[in-house]
Amino acid sequence: MTLVPEEHPELWDFLNARRRGEVLSGTVAGIERFGVFVALDDGPGHPLFPGVGFVSAAELSWERFASFEDVVRVGQRVSCEFLQFDTYNGEARLSLKAMRPDPLRAFAAHVACGRERSPS
Repeated sequence: MTLVPEEHPELWDFLNARRRGEVLSGTVAGIERFGVFVALDDGPGHPLFPGVGFVSAAELSWERFASFEDVVRVGQRVSCEFLQFDTYNGEARLSLKAMRPDPLRAFAAHVACGRERSPS
């Protein structure tokens, strides 16, 4: 079901005001097989989902995990980076992993270009 702005103006106004890279805080409101819903502190409720924020599996962690519960739990407080306004679902797409350093960048900072890594 697609949400239309006219039926949920408070939700649309809130999501339209967000900017990429903005940090939003909230509580993990639901974990599904396809991702994690976050009830945002300053956000309105969502008419269909447990929270107006959504974190996909790819945006949960830099590390591998077997289940979403290995990374977050319902009721847990989180801070996430706003990625985009998903106008189809009427939700804020968020990234939890963006709040942590990228391990590939850390590795690259310690290895000279064109040289093998020296044993530690």
